[in-house]
Amino acid sequence: MSHLEISRLELKVIEGEPIPLRPASRPLEPAPASLVPPAQHEKVVRANQRSSPIVILEEVEPARPLDPRLVVLADPSSPQARSYRLLQHRLLATSDPRVIAVTSAQPGEGKTTCAANLALTLADETFARVLLIEANTGRPGLAQAFGFSPADSFINRLLQERDAKPPYFVARVRGSRLHVAALQVDAARDTCLDRLLLGLVISELRNFYQYIVLDAASVFDSADADVAGECADGVLITARARKSQRRELRRAIAHLSPTPVLGVVLLDT
Repeated sequence: MSHLEISRLELKVIEGEPIPLRPASRPLEPAPASLVPPAQHEKVVRANQRSSPIVILEEVEPARPLDPRLVVLADPSSPQARSYRLLQHRLLATSDPRVIAVTSAQPGEGKTTCAANLALTLADETFARVLLIEANTGRPGLAQAFGFSPADSFINRLLQERDAKPPYFVARVRGSRLHVAALQVDAARDTCLDRLLLGLVISELRNFYQYIVLDAASVFDSADADVAGECADGVLITARARKSQRRELRRAIAHLSPTPVLGVVLLDT
């Protein structure tokens, strides 16, 4: 995906058509956790009174200069960053979904950009634990966007070892409160997400993270989009001005049914 600058971002419906929303869910109270440094850069996170860790963190430093797509990190006072904060407020004011999948009709329509910035905004604005998950096995992009090579991640183990048990390995992005489960570019080749295993992991992690954002595949590019949508509380669809076609957006919304579509995010570049 090429580096893009966002000049406008909106949450909207297509021609006033109703987009179904799930009833507002009451966010869980943050689970008590302790950080115990086991060795060097890793940290163990325990929830409640667990005897074994639920999450193991690897702290990573984003590559410099920052990817310009990460406007919330690179230029937090910019109009683009403010647009993502507005998107976050609109989501929280409507149904406050705790697990959000971000997809698009076709590749190259800004879904990774939107997912990453929305997750960064949720972590900053809500002071909550937020997890960003790579849910696009065919075109993984989070490691490239944040500029690091993941040593391990639970999503990688989910794909290669079919292992959905804790502890879950994630990366903590230095300079933010965001945790990321990314894939190396070639790690997921010829594999796809398993609906049951991903659902089990997300069900477990709901008790630890206040918000989970899934960077899903494009609807008409991979079945991963359907799996991510079915494991989420709702789906955001990204569209690119002067590129995305209304007909494709309508097809994508119909295809995702009965998963609630929270809205269409328009990226004007």
